[in-house]
Amino acid sequence: MINWEENTPLVALTHLDGRNAHKLSSLRPYFSEFAWMKLRLRVMASYTKEIAARLSGTKLSTSDTRRLQSLIDSFFLKDARAVVTIEKRVNHDLKALELYCSDSLERRGLSRLIPYLNLGIGSEDINSIALARLLKTSRGEVLIPALKKVSFSLSDLCQKEINTSMVARTHAQPANVTTFGKEVANSLSRLCDELEIFFSHSFTAKCSGEVGSYQAYLGVDPSVDWIAFTDRFIRSFGLTPSHHATQIAPYDNITRYFQSLFRINTILIDFCKNMWLYVLLGYLRVKKIEKEVGSAGMPHKVNPIYFEGAEGGLEMANGSIETFVRTLPINRLNRDFSDSTIRRNIVLPLAYSLLSYQSIIDALCRIEVDTEAIATDLKNHKEVWLETVKSYGITHGISDMYDRLKKETRGRVLSAGDLEEIVRSLPLKLSDKRELLTLCNDSQNPYPARIVEEAVGKAKRLLSSENSTIL
Repeated sequence: MINWEENTPLVALTHLDGRNAHKLSSLRPYFSEFAWMKLRLRVMASYTKEIAARLSGTKLSTSDTRRLQSLIDSFFLKDARAVVTIEKRVNHDLKALELYCSDSLERRGLSRLIPYLNLGIGSEDINSIALARLLKTSRGEVLIPALKKVSFSLSDLCQKEINTSMVARTHAQPANVTTFGKEVANSLSRLCDELEIFFSHSFTAKCSGEVGSYQAYLGVDPSVDWIAFTDRFIRSFGLTPSHHATQIAPYDNITRYFQSLFRINTILIDFCKNMWLYVLLGYLRVKKIEKEVGSAGMPHKVNPIYFEGAEGGLEMANGSIETFVRTLPINRLNRDFSDSTIRRNIVLPLAYSLLSYQSIIDALCRIEVDTEAIATDLKNHKEVWLETVKSYGITHGISDMYDRLKKETRGRVLSAGDLEEIVRSLPLKLSDKRELLTLCNDSQNPYPARIVEEAVGKAKRLLSSENSTIL
């Protein structure tokens, strides 16, 4: 008989905790049930320390501070299981944690602190601070390093192919001339613009009681400025206080964070689709790895599965984000419980995103740019130079240049001979014709290289360790 409750990836409900669990282990210290318990315990213990000192007028002794800290440091899986046991009895996860904390304080000779546990605040104050903190730290320690690797991979690719001229396609048809490096630089620049927003997002939290009115504090000590007190407490976690709340902190701040991640993912979806199309066009080759197979039935296949997998994962991430944005900001009166169910899935878009970033990095390691195929395609589509011809003719006095070229070329695929014949038929001086044919050469345009250099410089400035280590 199979034990379906066995803790193994083979019986996991999703591939996130199944076949891909090893790729996502970096998220577990932030979003596992154990991590969620321990961080809330830390917030709870810190609050107890601060309010006890404020009301007693005396800071905890060094000995008491160490004993209180040991409550957090010595919280392991066996302790988390004890909390789960309590929760089964009381049917409330935060209350179970509070009861566990109370017992732990008593065992450590800190019974005098028990009355201060969560005094004046509610469970959602603890949750608000903990949630904002784990999103902030996971951004700095997990997501940003992964996004830096993606950005550096794009930077390397666009620099390597800075002078690889190729056909630019609009509406799926040959249209003009660009470079492979410049097209990758477009994605890099867009990504950096959004990463700047993502990196700088400031997380907010509340600590204003059960309905956000600080009402319970009046029964604690009405002479204390409790907004100032709780603001200092929130800031001690590197967060910004939010005073305008109900039982829960408005989710607007968190949804703005996820909307930035949504835009990052959308930029990368666009990039993955373009890379896939370059494989289709023959501009990219997927490297063959001898020990792998590309198809169970077709032995010749070598597929761009990592771009495809990244695209699918990013779509899943963005689908979850859309649900968050649509539902979390809506709060019936002072609170309903629907947000809790959704909030417990907050790791989903982060996990799918992280998995996709890893896939993009793998995909870029598995491709080669086929410069010969790109050059051949450019050679076979000389019609892509017609906008250059048009502009040259207009500036040299041929007023009907657009209509002239439209009549001769619309819908045609031009060879080198065809283009030369068109140029030589123009009412231009011989020297001008020679100059124009020289301009219709893939080595003449300096601007794509400048665009690449601009994007690479932007990435270097943004992704330096000084600017992007956000904890």
